[in-house]
Amino acid sequence: MFYIFNKIIHQSSFLFIGQQTNMVSNRKVKRLKSSSKPTQRDYDQQKYWHDRYEAKFQGKKLDVNDDHTDEWYFSYSDISDVLKSYLKQFHRQSPVLDIGCGVSEIFDELSKDHFTGPFVGVDYCSIVIDRCNQLKKNTLYHYLAADMMGKCKPSLPLSSYGLIIDKATTDGILCNKSNLSTISIMYEHISNLLLSNGIFLLITIKTVDDTDWFEDCLIPALIRGSQKQKTKFLIHFHRCMTYTDGTENGPNIFVIMKYECKSYSLRSSLTRNVDDISQIVTVKCY
Repeated sequence: MFYIFNKIIHQSSFLFIGQQTNMVSNRKVKRLKSSSKPTQRDYDQQKYWHDRYEAKFQGKKLDVNDDHTDEWYFSYSDISDVLKSYLKQFHRQSPVLDIGCGVSEIFDELSKDHFTGPFVGVDYCSIVIDRCNQLKKNTLYHYLAADMMGKCKPSLPLSSYGLIIDKATTDGILCNKSNLSTISIMYEHISNLLLSNGIFLLITIKTVDDTDWFEDCLIPALIRGSQKQKTKFLIHFHRCMTYTDGTENGPNIFVIMKYECKSYSLRSSLTRNVDDISQIVTVKCY
């Protein structure tokens, strides 16, 4: 049974609909450590990733205690059952963008599931982009070195991507909580790059309960990124799992849908009142 309630934090109002249930059974997954816990690995630092991939490409390990996975959290096949109710033919025939792509093989999986591309991977680690361009010979795959957290807009076409993927990139950046203001810039760019009716697929240990991130960072950034458009957002939050030790949430799935609404035009953030937010953003929890 669905329920509806408003949640007001810092004069922001979001409409939440739904109930939370486990969508994926408990399982061991490869993860980044929570931003609330100290880590010896500087996942938020560009130098860490350069050194990590440089060692990998030389057949070495930067840290013997690190599993050195290349496919963080989930493969596409792991989450396809959750996504199938949201994916339309439109998404399969639109360009795809992977933020912080590394050497993930998700493009290969999407191609097998009848996505036509083109597929664009961006990463601020130039050494991994060079490697991908050397190894990935598919003419529909394109890899670009870009810092999505820079204030300058990335050299990518606006409102062009039907599917944008962030798979653990958010968690790597937020290993340092001071990066909240920086990552909000990335979300603004994503909102601006996403097509109307497009999907921003965000896989993260974050939840809707992380108000500093969800309500004070992600939501305002998405709105700012599409401020010049008549846009609303529908956010589907799937709380997937907890780890076997029960200490923290496992990777969760946010399916964030952006769509046009001709009857509503976004105002400047300086003039927006409390009721405006609930007109722009709806959140459904499962």
